[in-house]
Amino acid sequence: MGLLRNEPEGRAVPTAGALPPVTHGELRVAAGDRLVDIDALGDRGVVEVRTAEHGVLAVGMAGGEPFAVSNVCRHQFAKLGRGQVTEDGCLECPWHRARFNVHSGSMTSGPKGRVFGFKPYSAAVRGFGEMARLKTYPVTVREGAIWLR
Repeated sequence: MGLLRNEPEGRAVPTAGALPPVTHGELRVAAGDRLVDIDALGDRGVVEVRTAEHGVLAVGMAGGEPFAVSNVCRHQFAKLGRGQVTEDGCLECPWHRARFNVHSGSMTSGPKGRVFGFKPYSAAVRGFGEMARLKTYPVTVREGAIWLR
């Protein structure tokens, strides 16, 4: 892992080798290494982390447990690492508030809102989310950070 540098948001972000520069608050690390310091998760409880092996992951803490999942919502492809972890431990999409179980990858509730919250539509999207689950990655907490196992 490289040196820490400050991002415009005022947070220190790890840099890694020859990976491209950080954009949109996204953290970049080498595969199989330290993903993110728990203190860097902020109020949302999740961040985007780019790995060489798995691409961009949504990484965070839910209910006191670390998680890493694929970063794309099954509804309209929003970046889940820009969402938030809810009080019940689900990862909520930043666009239409669909929720995902971070341990199984399944969609626990469909999109919400004026148009997307229409019950038949939301149920259909949720059904698709059950079939096309988020990919989950094994992680652990060590030395105050989340690491790929």
